[in-house]
Amino acid sequence: MNPGYAGRAELPDNLKALFRPVVMVVPNLEMICENMLMSEGFGKAKILAKKMTVLYKLAEARLSKQYHYDFKLRALKSVLVMAGGLKRASPEYDESTILMRALRDMNMPKFIYADVPLFRGLIGDLFPGLDCPRVRYPSFNDAVEQAITEAGYQLLDIQIDKVVQLYETLMTRHTTMIVGPTGGGKTVALGTMVRAQTLANLPSKQFIINPKAIPVSELYGMLDPQTRDWTDGLLSNIFRDMNKPVHQLAPPSRGDCLPSSFLLASPSSPLQVAEGKEERRYIVYDGDVDAVWVENMNSVMDDNKLLTLPNGERIRLNFPTCSMLFEVFDLQYASPATISRCGMVYVDPKDLGWQVHITVPLTPSHHIHSLLATLCARPCGWQPFLWKWLNSRENVQEQEVLRTLCAKYLEVCIDYVIEGIEDRAQMIVIEPPRCVTPMSNLAMIQQLCTLLNSMLTEERAFTDPTVIEAVFLYAITWSLGGGLVAAGRLQFDKFLKKVSGITVGSGDEAQAGSLPGSMPTLHDYLFDFEQKRWRPWSSEVPEYDPPPDRKFSSIMVPTSDTVRSTFLLNSCVVVKSACLFVGDSGTAKTTVISKYLLGCDPDKTCSLGINFSSRTSSMDVQIAIEDSIEKRTKDTFGPPAGKRLLVFVDDLNMPRVDTYGTQQPIALLKLVMDKGFIYDRGKVITQALEP
Repeated sequence: MNPGYAGRAELPDNLKALFRPVVMVVPNLEMICENMLMSEGFGKAKILAKKMTVLYKLAEARLSKQYHYDFKLRALKSVLVMAGGLKRASPEYDESTILMRALRDMNMPKFIYADVPLFRGLIGDLFPGLDCPRVRYPSFNDAVEQAITEAGYQLLDIQIDKVVQLYETLMTRHTTMIVGPTGGGKTVALGTMVRAQTLANLPSKQFIINPKAIPVSELYGMLDPQTRDWTDGLLSNIFRDMNKPVHQLAPPSRGDCLPSSFLLASPSSPLQVAEGKEERRYIVYDGDVDAVWVENMNSVMDDNKLLTLPNGERIRLNFPTCSMLFEVFDLQYASPATISRCGMVYVDPKDLGWQVHITVPLTPSHHIHSLLATLCARPCGWQPFLWKWLNSRENVQEQEVLRTLCAKYLEVCIDYVIEGIEDRAQMIVIEPPRCVTPMSNLAMIQQLCTLLNSMLTEERAFTDPTVIEAVFLYAITWSLGGGLVAAGRLQFDKFLKKVSGITVGSGDEAQAGSLPGSMPTLHDYLFDFEQKRWRPWSSEVPEYDPPPDRKFSSIMVPTSDTVRSTFLLNSCVVVKSACLFVGDSGTAKTTVISKYLLGCDPDKTCSLGINFSSRTSSMDVQIAIEDSIEKRTKDTFGPPAGKRLLVFVDDLNMPRVDTYGTQQPIALLKLVMDKGFIYDRGKVITQALEP
């Protein structure tokens, strides 16, 4: 018992008095390592055990403090298990080299960007003169590259290596957490691994759950205290089905499935068809990890591999056929007991930054300082999302112009908005403009691409570089500068005009190739796509038209702000993108959206309004959505044929906040927007949603 952990409570005094307290001592890690190494066949077990424990003590002391770092006994044990497998698979190699490879491959995936060179230095000091290159699994690596290419993503060595790290972690851990900030590529890495295994003749499936989208009673199941009736939960139902025995097939020969070099990579390799298992199933928890729900999984995550339900049923995790994966931002609210039970793979957005060099392979033989110098000296790559979007543009001439504009504007503008870097060459740094809500660089790029998709359409077919640049500036103003407060907009507008180098006039209007300057910022202007010129928003304000019912509550006087907000909302809607209005009370957010929905063609669209309050639950949201859609096929639902459903969520921040900062209705909306499906609460089946 650890009463001090998150999610656990002290025993009552009358119950505590019935137990005899026991003193727990710190385990002797060096002795445990020595015994396990000897049992695995290592002749130099005593020396290697000393090196291993010293490495972990130094790593714990010298590396940065992260929630997902764990250098205790369970972490040691997983390394020893992998080292034993490598020893049996390759007995001809030196024992120090085998242990060094196991230490590197089991620990490197979890380190953040800044800690990687420090850990490499520690290993280099403890194992001087040893250089064990990263093992390449020929069939799997080729399948990973094929899966990335088929999905239209950019082939990056660091991304491929991250998928391989995830694959290697799953060799020794049946529970793995993919940790990292939004935009690092967690979902892409996981999906790529699943597709690559399928391409390598090992069918793989994902069962995705957001555990914070429903109450714990609906997650694990509920036993009625009065009638003793059992109601199955979402997780218990999926967990039971996932762990049913796989149809036994004769193991294929090496030539039928994978090359011998691949099969000999590790004796516990997931891609071996061992014991007749020919399938991999992963249950993915795509949501926050906290003590409210994850503490009930401890018996599954440790060596017991048993899920115990409230009705007494016990379901065993059928490893290696079945594994559990967590996709989470951080582990701030997870207890040490949970963290120590899981393998960790950290996905850092810095690895996918702007200066991506795609020709230098990321191998341990490259010194980290020379690699960083190469990256800084030769910026020749694109941010992967932007690279994929640019390649999706069909007009080649337009694509080349956009590449030039992205190189000119994006890096300097994003650095200015996020970090306040005004001039990188002269190291001029100021206070960054204040945003209404924090935004990552990926979110800004996505918003920019969304606006460009709605503006650079096939019907308009702009080819003049000056016109495309004007549209690009228009989109940058409302993507990178859209979330800034009034003072920040003035600051950003001044910087943007300076970077553009375009002449700023003094009139209300300006042709493409110049900028208007009579009003404070470009936020006060629109770019007319028909006339190809800048005009003030005030010129687009229509005449006031009294409402037919003459009610005071129906009166809406159009202004420049309402016209501008309506245009931006429509730009997102036409390309089927979500739009979030953020602002103080009384700024006409609800009025603008309601007016826009009333003006939509009822033959092509239908709308659903959901007002959030502190009493709103995820069940209320799901019922509202299900009432507005109809069945199309067995498990596919959508609005009436020929129509689009527009969902307007008012007061998004109002639902009650859970103990650890999450909100169930918002977690459900995230699942719907990200994955495109919800689970039927009664039948516990997937309901795919189509627009």
